[in-house]
Amino acid sequence: MDDERRIRLRDKDLAWRALENEVVVLDLRTSMYLSVNQTGALLWTRLVNGATEEELVSVLLDAFDVGQERAHADVAGFLAICTDRNWLEPAG
Repeated sequence: MDDERRIRLRDKDLAWRALENEVVVLDLRTSMYLSVNQTGALLWTRLVNGATEEELVSVLLDAFDVGQERAHADVAGFLAICTDRNWLEPAG
């Protein structure tokens, strides 16, 4: 994924709620459900308004005691899940 490309969560047919340290998501198109942990919840809330991959990595580096490589891997994995489920779109 291009680090400079801003992406965001699609705004149609995607319902979610933040509950304590997690986010629960329901895709109304597919009835697919997902619960994400504290790390995923942090990324999710940033993707609501749009972010670049590098911005998401920075969020993890600031919030958790992880190295650059781990933060990149976690962001890439999370974005892959969201992409596979067609939950992302270009921001802008």
